[in-house]
Amino acid sequence: MSNNNQQQFQQFYEFIRILNRKDKQYEEVVSDAIAFLADDLFIGRLTGELEILPDAANSSGVQEKTVFYTSEKGFTAEDPYVLVNPIMKPGSVTLTAFHRPNQPFQPEQRLALQAVLELINMVAERNYMILTAERQGMMQMLTGLPNAVGYMKEVGKKYRDRTITDYDAYYFNLTGYGLINKNFGQTEGDEIMKRYTGIIRSFLEPEELLGHLGGDNFIALIRKGDRSLQFQKRIRQVDTYGMQYGKQIPLSIRACAGFMHIERATPPEQIISGPAAAGGFAKRSKETIVLLDEALNDRLSRAKEIEQGFEKALVNHEYTVFYQPKVDAATGALIGAEALTRWFKGDRMVSPGLFIPILEQSSRITVLDLSMLELVCHDIADWKAAGENVVPVSVNISRHDLMDPELFQKVAAILDRYQIARDDIVIEITETSNEAEKEQMIAFLTQLKEHGIAASIDDFGTGYSSLSILREFPVSEIKLDRSFINKELGEKDAIIIRMIIQLAKELKIEVIQEGVETEEQRDFIMKLGCHRIQGFLYSQPLPKSNYDLWLKQGRKPE
Repeated sequence: MSNNNQQQFQQFYEFIRILNRKDKQYEEVVSDAIAFLADDLFIGRLTGELEILPDAANSSGVQEKTVFYTSEKGFTAEDPYVLVNPIMKPGSVTLTAFHRPNQPFQPEQRLALQAVLELINMVAERNYMILTAERQGMMQMLTGLPNAVGYMKEVGKKYRDRTITDYDAYYFNLTGYGLINKNFGQTEGDEIMKRYTGIIRSFLEPEELLGHLGGDNFIALIRKGDRSLQFQKRIRQVDTYGMQYGKQIPLSIRACAGFMHIERATPPEQIISGPAAAGGFAKRSKETIVLLDEALNDRLSRAKEIEQGFEKALVNHEYTVFYQPKVDAATGALIGAEALTRWFKGDRMVSPGLFIPILEQSSRITVLDLSMLELVCHDIADWKAAGENVVPVSVNISRHDLMDPELFQKVAAILDRYQIARDDIVIEITETSNEAEKEQMIAFLTQLKEHGIAASIDDFGTGYSSLSILREFPVSEIKLDRSFINKELGEKDAIIIRMIIQLAKELKIEVIQEGVETEEQRDFIMKLGCHRIQGFLYSQPLPKSNYDLWLKQGRKPE
């Protein structure tokens, strides 16, 4: 190798070494590297231009121009050397080298410039890929909004500059968005999501934040006071559209939200988890927007304690069964009983109204219901072994249990394990207005009927009841809700109740009135044709030892 070639090799090696330094910013590194070769290559100035076309992350695209190097000896704009290279996504990096005055690029300089600029471009693309990966790691790709990581990075900045207490933190979920995807398809559903995001984003002021956790779940940081109230109004209903068969179909998208006032002592991790907990409560309670205040926080803490302690309580046999008798009011005879779950923590009984709704929000309610069915079957087996005259026992099954596709098989397996006759058990379930739940309920009730297991509809007559369920639901009993008798009823009310009772009987469906507490209530419902009664007038729910006395005498013990 000649001395000249060896010198060029050393220069090129030093150029690459400088270009790969990690202790300086990219622009400084390129400037240093070019300065090292500028005299030999007649470089007077080097500029770079980055152009990225619009995408989800950058709705307006990117255009950046940088001057990497300018020689003290000046430069001329005549006959520059230009290298254009595409990069990963639609876009390009353009590097332009300008020669010094009166020192135009010669063929040998142009050849060397090509190699030098291609190396600079490689480093530029590598840096861009690293930056893109970092951005994507903090961004939800569909909407281009920060994900949880990117959102919390910005939240951290507000903690550091001590402005975080100026904001309310939000978590909100879009109501019924799955139906939009079903009606419009996934592709148009994504486009609708982008339109929705654009509308919410346009509402925000520069220092406020909007994040996307994926799916239809969003988070936001909104200034307290009027801005927060305006934001609540904004997310209650967003009007946009979906495209279907080439036409714009108007859409109104609503949200269910939880929010919290950020205080100085609020841990950063609660900026998402706190509003999310309030949002979950809002969804369960059918409310639109819920504030996470001290009272709700205490309530959620108790709920968490119940959920986390469920398995231990079950293992420790803290959950037990009480039996409330059902009576033929005409004769006083015991005709059945309802099994009710009771939870004892030591000597203290926890109200079912406290723990049942909490367990219904998870799969734990199914575990509890099946456990109670097993306890009832165990008791029935004991009574039969003792020669008692057993009456049918109603066991409650939550609507949430219907999501288990093997529910019937599990129920049947428990009955078989204890060799319980099918007519000794009645499965009691509350009706629903939800179409999906309704289909699941009919399917489950049909399986029960096909296998000789009776079913009862609880709380008939509440809210969304319809006489059509007497035709649609294969049940052997309906339980009239206590609301039928716990208020002043006029002649029209009596006519309607009498009609329901008569219609049910003609369809061979038994009717029982629950919640009877007074003789007046009993007499009223008996006059309308219903003699089957359940309520405190005859007995409150009883532990097994007390209910045993009812079984022995076939009626209320003397």
